[in-house]
Order: sequence, then C-alpha cells, then structure tokens
Amino acid sequence: MPTHISLPNERVEQLRMIAKAKNATIPEVIAGFVRAEIDKGTIPATIPGIDISTTGPEITIRAASGFEATFPADQGPTLADLLKSAATATADPERKSRWMEGLAALSGIKVKRAGNGLKLVSPITGQEFPLNLDVAADLADQISPASE
Repeated sequence: MPTHISLPNERVEQLRMIAKAKNATIPEVIAGFVRAEIDKGTIPATIPGIDISTTGPEITIRAASGFEATFPADQGPTLADLLKSAATATADPERKSRWMEGLAALSGIKVKRAGNGLKLVSPITGQEFPLNLDVAADLADQISPASE
C-alpha cells in the first residue's frame, strides 16, 4: 500500500524539476534513486516484506501481508520476464495478455494488470498482491536467481 511522505515544498518542486528534466514521473525518479543505492551496496536488493524461497522444484513468494504463491521453478524465468515487461510499453497488448494467461495456465500463478501496477493472484487462495510496476521489476530480479 502506498505511503505518503511529507516533504518541504522546495524539495517537491526539485523532484518535479528532476522528473521533468528526465522525462519521468516523481515515483520513477525515486525508484531510480533506490536502485542506484542498491547498486552501490547501501541497501540489499531484497524487497522489504517479500520473501522468495526455493524448495526443490518450486519457488514460493511470501509477503508480510499474508500473500503466498508457489509455482514451478522452471516457470520462474517466464514470470520474471513478465514482471519486467509489465513496466514497459508494448505495441501489442494482446500478446502481453496472452502471455499472462499462458503463465497462469503453466504455473497456476496469475498476473493481472491493475492501474499503474499489477497484481499477483495466488492459485490456491485467490488472494491478490498488488505491486507497483517498478517494484514488480525488482521482484523479477529476485525470482531470476531462485530459478537457477
């Protein structure tokens, strides 16, 4: 769930200026800052509140919210690609939709587009886990090594 952070008006205006100069949104500017700090080693690449674990031939995603979904490890690269590609525009939304449906058929985990993000849907409980697109891309980076 999004959290609102209070900043002085001057900082907000500076963020707007940075975003405009980079042809990005303020959330994209902040996400870029966070990724830069991950790359520097200031903070770990893991996502707070989300645990990715591999047990035998399966990968499990657990969130602090209670969401849990398990899927075959061999489908990890497909899910990671889908999560990363969700953040990029595509000239063929029908293809992306078929890819999402195909992943659900193969693994049982479903990915739905939702506003400025997406939702993972547990195959067992039907529980939905919303993700901002840039966090979804970070999750993809966590799933990829678990698939190996």
